Amino acid sequence: MDGFKMIVDGFVFTDRAMAQKACQEVDGIKYVQSKLDMDNPRMALKMYQKLLAEQVFETPVGLSYLKGLQNYLASSPELAQEKLVPIRFPASWQGMQEDTIEWYAQNLEEVKQKERAANFVKRRAEEKTEQVKKRLWISLMLSLFLFIVAAGMAVVTLTSEHPNIVNYENKIIEKYEAWETDLENREQVLKEREKELDAAY
Repeated sequence: MDGFKMIVDGFVFTDRAMAQKACQEVDGIKYVQSKLDMDNPRMALKMYQKLLAEQVFETPVGLSYLKGLQNYLASSPELAQEKLVPIRFPASWQGMQEDTIEWYAQNLEEVKQKERAANFVKRRAEEKTEQVKKRLWISLMLSLFLFIVAAGMAVVTLTSEHPNIVNYENKIIEKYEAWETDLENREQVLKEREKELDAAY
């Protein structure tokens, strides 16, 4: 291994020959696209079949292009009755295919577990948020109710004619003042009668 690494059309290649082949396939794809009329599904189908028959593409770059072309043909109503030839996996990739499948099998469960854990955490966070919202709503409603009760009690207390803890002192002072005025009036009346009586004798 000489540490070779080359990126071609989004794919990393560590083999020089394969990287060179991928570069050639990029040029080939550009050429095919320049000649291919995508508005004519029948012609596109013939080109697809020719590319498969001649095994023009062997790297992930070319095979990705073929897969895109296959998807386009499969979605075309004009070709609904046509059976598309599957893309042949290159023989040189067989060992890589087995390694990939083994890696995929080993990592699939781990990925699923991570997704389940992430979904669980997300659901728990949503539930907690919902609980906090409910508690906040209840707290606001209770606070509003208590405020209304307190305001009502204050209004009743301040406007009431009967003595209470708020106006008790004022009511007592007013009552004593009324008694004092009444006593003074009676004293005045008594003094005037006494004068009348004294004047009569």
